[in-house]
Amino acid sequence: MKKIFFTPGPTELFPEVRKFIDKALEDNVCSINHRSKEFMDVYRAATDSLRLLLNIPSNYNIFYLSSATECMDRLVQNCVEKNSFHFVNGAFADRFYKTAIELNKNAVKAEADYGKSFDFKNIDINNSPELICFTQNETSTGVQIDTEEIYNIKNKFPQSLTGADIVTSAPYVDLDFTKIDFAFFSVQKGFGLPAGLGVLMVNDRCMEKAVYLKSKNLTGSYHNFISLYENSVKHQTTETPNMLGIYLLGKVCESMNRYGIDRIRKETEEKAELLYDFFDKQEYLKPFVKNKADRSKTIINIETGGKQNEVKTMLSDKGIVVGSGYGKFKDSQIRIANFPMHRTEDVKKIIEVLSTIKS
Repeated sequence: MKKIFFTPGPTELFPEVRKFIDKALEDNVCSINHRSKEFMDVYRAATDSLRLLLNIPSNYNIFYLSSATECMDRLVQNCVEKNSFHFVNGAFADRFYKTAIELNKNAVKAEADYGKSFDFKNIDINNSPELICFTQNETSTGVQIDTEEIYNIKNKFPQSLTGADIVTSAPYVDLDFTKIDFAFFSVQKGFGLPAGLGVLMVNDRCMEKAVYLKSKNLTGSYHNFISLYENSVKHQTTETPNMLGIYLLGKVCESMNRYGIDRIRKETEEKAELLYDFFDKQEYLKPFVKNKADRSKTIINIETGGKQNEVKTMLSDKGIVVGSGYGKFKDSQIRIANFPMHRTEDVKKIIEVLSTIKS
């Protein structure tokens, strides 16, 4: 039986990925020199398609790294001399905060209870942060932050560099990049690709800060923004990259652009509504996030009331694989991904299977 992966990432492959891989092997993409014209064409195609898909302005630089975790590392190294501020409402937001601590920055955090968003009216940001960090869609808890709240914080602290981890909300999230300074994601979630590629998008203000910190020898090693930028303008990377990953990202973005990002977003919301409407009516399987406005459209966390194994087994027997909860919720929740490659008919199949669960 073919398995369908509704896991939070890695997840179900984008449906055309197998065809794209075959074409890459046929064209020897994995063997070309990363300083060659052939690779520069691959780099340019991926970057142009991604820029079109997410409406990324021309004053943003797009860097290809190894993971979203590395993106956190590079942002702190290149944009923070002393102070950063972090909105922490789950394990991955906490990872961003701890990255700054580990890099010896004066990192301060505002914390929300897991499963909840923030009371933004009562947030006290008083450490003059150089970098303000959001996790717009918290993978561990299924909480999303309204992008307008991010823009409001940016307006209140215009001197700070403000942006977001959009790892499990891209490409669904409709970010206005003109109102923030950076964003990043990894490809094994909403883009349905094999893991091993992180994408960091930073504007000119981030680059200016990196130049300043580089002058003080504070940006770390060869993987600083200056080196990344100098190579990116040549459609190259600082070192031999994940060439297949960049090639596949470009092809998936091309496919999504043909399909239409507005259509992708509409379908994502419709599938999320199907799932939440079903679970809201159940007695033992309930959405972890109670406030509907805070519920992620792409990661649906469900409390299983001691029935996690039963739920996962029932779905697995029908060819559907969902994720466990994360961290302290590992054994008490399931997580259902809702990405562009997840079909409405398979979402309905989840609902059909779980509608038979007994008390």
